[in-house]
Amino acid sequence: MTLFFSKAIVYSWFLWFVQCQNVNGIRQYHLSEISYTPQSRTIRGEQVPLEFYEAIERSDKKKNELQHRLHHFLENLQKNLTTSTVFRDFKPTASSSENYATKMSELSTFFHDASFAAGLFAHENERFYDVIKNSSYALLLKLRQVPAAQPTQVKTVLTNYFSEMEFFHIMFSEIVDEALEYTVGTLRAVQRIFLQFADVQSGILQDWKLKLDFECCKMYMDFLQYHSAQVFKCAAGRELNVAYDVYAMTKINAKYIMRQLEFRIQRLFNCFIFKKYEIRCQFLQNAERDFESLFNKLEELEMYLDIKTKQGRASDLRFHRQSYIQHDDVTTKSTEPLSDCLPPNFPFSQIKSELRSCFYLFGGK
Repeated sequence: MTLFFSKAIVYSWFLWFVQCQNVNGIRQYHLSEISYTPQSRTIRGEQVPLEFYEAIERSDKKKNELQHRLHHFLENLQKNLTTSTVFRDFKPTASSSENYATKMSELSTFFHDASFAAGLFAHENERFYDVIKNSSYALLLKLRQVPAAQPTQVKTVLTNYFSEMEFFHIMFSEIVDEALEYTVGTLRAVQRIFLQFADVQSGILQDWKLKLDFECCKMYMDFLQYHSAQVFKCAAGRELNVAYDVYAMTKINAKYIMRQLEFRIQRLFNCFIFKKYEIRCQFLQNAERDFESLFNKLEELEMYLDIKTKQGRASDLRFHRQSYIQHDDVTTKSTEPLSDCLPPNFPFSQIKSELRSCFYLFGGK
């Protein structure tokens, strides 16, 4: 009898456990149906792709590396190539001659390394601008995840809101393209100039065969010091500094815009979670007003780019807004002037006859 009651108790307990599991499963199923909405969490920076912040870190790292390499170059040039330092203990020996040749080749190495650093920053910079546009588009796609089963009136205002954000994405991408064109174009030009100048120096030392006596080394050092300073000041001057500024301003505004878009998307999701359209969804009634502050931010960024890269020929974002598809034909200022950093027919036209006689290539004896 005791065994029978024990089995009955165990069986009853088992039935109770199964029923509880079924009830919990049904409860969870209903809760999931009621509360399911993509990205229905509170704002915690989860809407913006992680790739956006990673791209900023990579690009900043390469910018800092380039700036660090170029820092104090002119001071070091004067210090390391000055004749009083290089030729203080000049001795016409083979070992001394080799040391002086090495000293001169170090300058070529610097320009090679600087060219490489500029190329790396240009690459990461271009990737960053592409990630900005892709992230903006990814946020736009998130709006399409709003549940489709909505009242007609709500669908209408949603359509207007989607259109406004889509237009904002188009304008944002255009301005990012302007920043990309200028900064990457400038960095590529700097990369090319530094590389060409480094190759010229290497070619002179390897192919022209400089005579390593005191007078010839001194004349060539003076020649190298002067033109190195001129090329550096031209290539790493105003245009490069403007590229740094454009990159920094675009990055700051992109981070702000992404956070604002993230906020609007999360607010929209929250609106449909609680289904209090009249109270929580009032912003949908006037999408243009809701995006007004973001369009103002775009206009400020565009004016900044115009002033920096087009010398004040600012285009009007409101004109974009009225024409919608028509675009301003004004393009960013070309980085073509950087091509003048290397004088025409360099270095043949710049080497005087006295220095020319110091190279065995030209019959120096």
